[in-house]
Amino acid sequence: MMYQDSIDQASEKAALALAFLQRHRLAAHPVNFTVGYDYISGVNAELCHAIEQKLAAHIPFDDFVMAELYSNFIISTSKENEQLVNQVNQIVSKLTGSSELASEAITEYIGVLDHSLLALKTDDPHQARDTLHRLLDATYDVRTSQQKLRDQLKHSTEQSQQLRNELEELKKSRQVDALTGLYNRLAMQEQVDEWLTNDPKRRIAAIAVDLDHFRQFNQDYGFNIGDVILSKVAKKISAYVQESGMPVRAGGEEFLILLPDVDLRTASEIAEQVRRGVEKLRFVSSRSKKALPKVTISLGVTLYQAQENWHQFLARTTSVMNVAKKRGRNQVATEAMV
Repeated sequence: MMYQDSIDQASEKAALALAFLQRHRLAAHPVNFTVGYDYISGVNAELCHAIEQKLAAHIPFDDFVMAELYSNFIISTSKENEQLVNQVNQIVSKLTGSSELASEAITEYIGVLDHSLLALKTDDPHQARDTLHRLLDATYDVRTSQQKLRDQLKHSTEQSQQLRNELEELKKSRQVDALTGLYNRLAMQEQVDEWLTNDPKRRIAAIAVDLDHFRQFNQDYGFNIGDVILSKVAKKISAYVQESGMPVRAGGEEFLILLPDVDLRTASEIAEQVRRGVEKLRFVSSRSKKALPKVTISLGVTLYQAQENWHQFLARTTSVMNVAKKRGRNQVATEAMV
């Protein structure tokens, strides 16, 4: 992101960005400050829209959310994009050059052919023979140019396929959480938008999942072990989601399962299976070889309602999950309990 602010403008925006961070109890480290500064500047429309949606849905801002905003809307993927664009330009340039040469050769050949057809009407055998030689030479030239064009087309097709594969990998990397391998919020938003665009009345169940007392766990055992636990729990959660569903890492220790075409009862049963599966997990410290405390989760289950946007839907799902926490944790709550 390029800035054209004067010293006074930058100072004013920096103060407003710090105020934004303080209001949401966020540390003013580079990632958070950059997100705040860009939001205050208003030049990044997609970032501003994403933040406004979260504010409207009363979604709390934490370092995970800010890092996700930074990754999705600020961090430069221009190197990868520039590489791909350059490669495309090279393919197009080569094809254009080869096509122009082939076109010129065909134009010349047509001229030679027209002239030769007239010349062949002569009764002079020597002139007819010379004409045939010129026609034969022109034919070989066209054949050579067409072969070059064919080879270039074949090479360009192979390059295009490689580019498509790279684009798919780039798209996938932007949609997957690096630690857990689950989908991130960006992928979730795109999928929900697609579901509701195709069918605004489509039934979608959501299961919010939060690890119980996990911040204390991180304090006691360290974030490295905590990351291992998160990864294992994410894998267990994903095991209960069929291909039509979508397991998402929604926050630091928060997950979300989206289930299309599933009713509340079925979603609640799946949530209970997930809860039991995680509860059965056992962890041992690789350093001390001692057993780590049992990890449990609290879950909230809701169904999408047509009158709400998806941010409100997810916020309501989190509220239902908080009911499970208030009731003692390690249990499933549904919207019917609220």
